[in-house]
Amino acid sequence: MESHPGREIVVSLVVLLMIMPLNVVHEMGHGFICALYGNDYSITLSLFGKSNVVCQGNNMNRALYGAAGGLSVMSVSLALLLMPAIRNNAGMRVGFVSIFSVSFVNAIMEGFFYDFYNGNLLMSELGLLVVLLIVYIKQWASIIPNN
Repeated sequence: MESHPGREIVVSLVVLLMIMPLNVVHEMGHGFICALYGNDYSITLSLFGKSNVVCQGNNMNRALYGAAGGLSVMSVSLALLLMPAIRNNAGMRVGFVSIFSVSFVNAIMEGFFYDFYNGNLLMSELGLLVVLLIVYIKQWASIIPNN
Protein backbone atom coordinates (compact mmCIF):
# COMPACT_ATOMS: atom_id res chain seq x y z
CA MET A 1 0.00 0.00 0.00
CA GLU A 2 1.33 3.41 -0.95
CA SER A 3 2.20 5.74 1.93
CA HIS A 4 0.71 9.23 2.13
CA PRO A 5 2.54 11.15 4.88
CA GLY A 6 0.28 14.19 4.53
CA ARG A 7 -2.85 12.12 5.05
CA GLU A 8 -1.24 10.23 7.96
CA ILE A 9 -0.26 13.50 9.65
CA VAL A 10 -3.88 14.67 9.41
CA VAL A 11 -5.02 11.35 10.90
CA SER A 12 -2.57 11.78 13.79
CA LEU A 13 -3.87 15.29 14.45
CA VAL A 14 -7.44 13.98 14.49
CA VAL A 15 -6.37 11.29 16.98
CA LEU A 16 -4.89 14.03 19.18
CA LEU A 17 -8.41 15.48 19.39
CA MET A 18 -9.21 12.32 21.37
CA ILE A 19 -7.61 14.13 24.30
CA MET A 20 -10.96 15.78 24.96
CA PRO A 21 -13.05 12.57 25.29
CA LEU A 22 -10.15 10.90 27.10
CA ASN A 23 -10.48 13.66 29.66
CA VAL A 24 -13.58 11.80 30.87
CA VAL A 25 -11.47 8.64 31.27
CA HIS A 26 -8.85 10.69 33.15
CA GLU A 27 -11.35 12.11 35.64
CA MET A 28 -13.07 8.73 36.05
CA GLY A 29 -9.66 7.32 37.04
CA HIS A 30 -9.52 9.78 39.94
CA GLY A 31 -13.14 9.02 40.80
CA PHE A 32 -12.47 5.27 40.78
CA ILE A 33 -9.69 5.60 43.39
CA CYS A 34 -11.89 7.89 45.48
CA ALA A 35 -14.71 5.33 45.41
CA LEU A 36 -12.27 2.47 46.03
CA TYR A 37 -11.45 4.09 49.36
CA GLY A 38 -15.17 4.43 50.16
CA ASN A 39 -15.43 8.17 49.53
CA ASP A 40 -18.13 10.02 47.64
CA TYR A 41 -17.02 12.16 44.73
CA SER A 42 -18.31 14.54 42.09
CA ILE A 43 -16.91 15.11 38.63
CA THR A 44 -16.94 18.41 36.78
CA LEU A 45 -16.17 18.18 33.06
CA SER A 46 -15.37 21.19 30.93
CA LEU A 47 -14.46 21.46 27.28
CA PHE A 48 -12.29 24.54 27.71
CA GLY A 49 -12.09 25.03 31.47
CA LYS A 50 -10.74 22.91 34.29
CA SER A 51 -12.24 19.45 34.63
CA ASN A 52 -11.79 17.90 38.05
CA VAL A 53 -12.94 15.42 40.65
CA VAL A 54 -13.87 16.52 44.14
CA CYS A 55 -13.35 13.63 46.53
CA GLN A 56 -15.13 13.79 49.89
CA GLY A 57 -12.53 12.42 52.27
CA ASN A 58 -8.80 12.27 52.76
CA ASN A 59 -8.43 8.61 53.75
CA MET A 60 -6.71 7.50 50.56
CA ASN A 61 -3.31 7.14 49.00
CA ARG A 62 -2.80 10.61 47.53
CA ALA A 63 -0.12 9.51 45.08
CA LEU A 64 -2.36 6.76 43.72
CA TYR A 65 -5.31 9.15 43.52
CA GLY A 66 -3.20 11.72 41.65
CA ALA A 67 -1.67 9.23 39.25
CA ALA A 68 -4.93 7.42 38.54
CA GLY A 69 -6.09 9.87 35.86
CA GLY A 70 -2.98 9.58 33.73
CA LEU A 71 -2.75 5.83 34.32
CA SER A 72 -6.36 5.40 33.14
CA VAL A 73 -5.68 7.23 29.88
CA MET A 74 -2.44 5.27 29.45
CA SER A 75 -4.40 2.02 29.81
CA VAL A 76 -6.96 3.01 27.19
CA SER A 77 -4.23 4.25 24.82
CA LEU A 78 -2.25 1.04 25.25
CA ALA A 79 -5.35 -1.09 24.63
CA LEU A 80 -5.98 0.84 21.41
CA LEU A 81 -2.34 0.54 20.34
CA LEU A 82 -2.55 -3.24 20.72
CA MET A 83 -5.19 -3.35 17.97
CA PRO A 84 -3.45 -4.14 14.65
CA ALA A 85 -5.55 -1.65 12.65
CA ILE A 86 -4.36 1.17 14.90
CA ARG A 87 -0.81 -0.05 15.46
CA ASN A 88 -0.19 -0.50 11.72
CA ASN A 89 -1.49 2.96 10.77
CA ALA A 90 1.34 5.45 11.24
CA GLY A 91 -0.96 8.41 11.86
CA MET A 92 -3.04 6.64 14.49
CA ARG A 93 0.06 5.14 16.13
CA VAL A 94 1.77 8.53 16.38
CA GLY A 95 -1.35 10.10 17.89
CA PHE A 96 -1.92 7.41 20.51
CA VAL A 97 1.77 7.08 21.42
CA SER A 98 1.80 10.85 21.95
CA ILE A 99 -1.28 10.65 24.18
CA PHE A 100 0.20 7.66 26.05
CA SER A 101 3.45 9.56 26.65
CA VAL A 102 1.86 12.77 27.90
CA SER A 103 -0.43 10.71 30.14
CA PHE A 104 2.62 9.00 31.63
CA VAL A 105 4.17 12.37 32.48
CA ASN A 106 0.80 13.56 33.79
CA ALA A 107 0.54 10.51 36.08
CA ILE A 108 3.98 11.29 37.52
CA MET A 109 3.21 14.99 37.97
CA GLU A 110 -0.21 14.49 39.57
CA GLY A 111 0.89 11.45 41.54
CA PHE A 112 4.16 12.65 43.02
CA PHE A 113 4.00 16.43 42.64
CA TYR A 114 0.29 16.85 43.37
CA ASP A 115 0.53 20.16 45.25
CA PHE A 116 2.87 21.71 42.68
CA TYR A 117 0.73 20.46 39.77
CA ASN A 118 -2.50 21.88 41.19
CA GLY A 119 -0.90 25.04 42.54
CA ASN A 120 0.72 25.85 39.19
CA LEU A 121 -1.88 24.47 36.84
CA LEU A 122 -1.15 26.74 33.88
CA MET A 123 2.57 26.01 34.02
CA SER A 124 1.87 22.29 34.50
CA GLU A 125 -0.51 22.17 31.53
CA LEU A 126 1.94 24.08 29.33
CA GLY A 127 4.65 21.61 30.34
CA LEU A 128 2.40 18.71 29.34
CA LEU A 129 1.68 20.42 26.02
CA VAL A 130 5.43 20.75 25.38
CA VAL A 131 5.88 17.02 26.13
CA LEU A 132 3.03 16.19 23.75
CA LEU A 133 4.52 18.30 20.96
CA ILE A 134 8.05 16.92 21.45
CA VAL A 135 6.86 13.30 21.34
CA TYR A 136 4.61 14.01 18.36
CA ILE A 137 7.28 15.85 16.33
CA LYS A 138 10.06 13.35 17.15
CA GLN A 139 7.92 10.47 15.94
CA TRP A 140 7.15 12.16 12.64
CA ALA A 141 10.78 13.24 12.26
CA SER A 142 11.80 9.58 12.39
CA ILE A 143 8.94 8.32 10.15
CA ILE A 144 8.94 10.84 7.28
CA PRO A 145 12.59 10.34 6.19
CA ASN A 146 11.90 6.61 5.93
CA ASN A 147 9.03 7.14 3.47
